[in-house]
Amino acid sequence: MEKADEIELDAAEKAAYFENRSEAEELADHEWAVRNGLSFSGPGALQNAIAAAKERAADSRKRMVSLRMDCEDIDGIKAKAARMGVNYQTLINSLVHRYLNGTVSFSEAF
Repeated sequence: MEKADEIELDAAEKAAYFENRSEAEELADHEWAVRNGLSFSGPGALQNAIAAAKERAADSRKRMVSLRMDCEDIDGIKAKAARMGVNYQTLINSLVHRYLNGTVSFSEAF
């Protein structure tokens, strides 16, 4: 089975999981989220969710970045990542990390 097939199966399994949950299970999950400060509704919900995300990110060694790439390059890296069985963002992260540590080099000067 290819990785893409597994991803589709995972998505179908996840959908079935959420479709088959009882009201009691949903309520229990909601109460857990409220107790743990992960439920955001009502006035200021968006600001609270953003603040919580920033707090989680501050505890992480990683930082989110945004960059522009040619569509062909993005499609190519996604295809190569799928063949390798990894997420394309993981592949890009690995390439940058390996380049900075000297285990990957480029023969052309920029």
